[in-house]
Amino acid sequence: MKEPICISKVEKKFSKKKALFPFSLTIEPGTCVALCGGNGAGKSTLLRILAGIHQPDAGIISGLKEYSYGFMPDSIQIPAGVSGRDWLTYLARLKGVSKEQVKDVLELTGLTEAAGRDAASYSRGMLQRLLFAQMMLGDPNVLLMDEPGNGLDPFWVDEWKKWIMEYREQGKTILFASHMLRDVVAVADRIILLHEGKMISDEPVHLWLKDSLEPEERFLRMIKKKDTSAEPEKIIKEKVRQS
Repeated sequence: MKEPICISKVEKKFSKKKALFPFSLTIEPGTCVALCGGNGAGKSTLLRILAGIHQPDAGIISGLKEYSYGFMPDSIQIPAGVSGRDWLTYLARLKGVSKEQVKDVLELTGLTEAAGRDAASYSRGMLQRLLFAQMMLGDPNVLLMDEPGNGLDPFWVDEWKKWIMEYREQGKTILFASHMLRDVVAVADRIILLHEGKMISDEPVHLWLKDSLEPEERFLRMIKKKDTSAEPEKIIKEKVRQS
């Protein structure tokens, strides 16, 4: 059996700003974990560290090397004149993946007819589906996704949720960041709430569904509670600074 992915006291700072404070999380194989929080909460930073794009300033990540993984960033810049098919074929070559898989992921994401078009002409939703397609090249068993639902119309949001549930049933491990809380509670096993680079909550999804609160209202109350509890400390630090 595969080992869990363990993130232990991982930190990251950009210039003088701390993007991620000591962060620890264990992700069991075959589970779907959602990272939620406002802008600047640290969600993208954590995903990019796991994908190898950023190096952590401190901390240890173990278990991930046992898996093949795919990463879906929140945006992409494809050179002008490159079609969706050409882009995926280029990435498939880098990954050692067959052209047949390029055909498969284009079909999965509904991009077969548009595959020959310049990707610069794609809508936001089409680009999002192309990002999903590139993540799935090689059929990875760990999926890392940054705001996968952005720009998708209701039909493709529903398709994305179906994919996630199918992949979870296949035993894939999924970690994704999203602001779309109604969709998060439909697919996730656990919800991690981050605020200003710190984890403030780690709960199974059933706790988000047990009361009458809408997911957005629960999220706002938790953030407000965190800000209120931190206020006395902020006041003390400000007085010390001024003294």
